[in-house]
Amino acid sequence: MTNREQLIQELEQAPDDLVQTVLDFLHRVKAIRKKHPLAKFAGILSDSEAEELQRTITAECRQVDLNEW
Repeated sequence: MTNREQLIQELEQAPDDLVQTVLDFLHRVKAIRKKHPLAKFAGILSDSEAEELQRTITAECRQVDLNEW
């Protein structure tokens, strides 16, 4: 099941006030996304790619080798 299908399924079962909240949020995100210079990069990674990137950053970045200098 795709994310879109899962979202639609959840929305079909959600109460009207929650559906309105989600719709308002979606409208705000769409408005901001059009204006932000980095917005074109939002959502380009799959979940697995994002997790791999996070693991790599955690493992290899912010590591200080005191003997390097």
